[in-house]
Amino acid sequence: MIPYPLEKGHLFYPYPICTETADRELLPTVFHEVSVYPKKELPFFILFTAGLCSFTAMLALLTHQFPELMGVFAKAVLYIKSASFRNVCYEVMANVCFYIVI
Repeated sequence: MIPYPLEKGHLFYPYPICTETADRELLPTVFHEVSVYPKKELPFFILFTAGLCSFTAMLALLTHQFPELMGVFAKAVLYIKSASFRNVCYEVMANVCFYIVI
């Protein structure tokens, strides 16, 4: 079993820059591609969760600092969302009734 490179003990060390340059010069690009150590991307779920937590914290801070203004903002957002939902419902009902009549 190969241990994870970032485990305690540092069992694997990254190539120094001079070795990577020498490898690129000696080995053809078609045959061997030198990897960059360690290159690991964060999954989308972690990024989404971090963004959601940051947004929630910012919203809580703004609500704590400016309660009246955030109340007005929340009412406006709810009004816009309900208006768009009502429009969608009216469109769906109009289309359903149109097809029932025909």
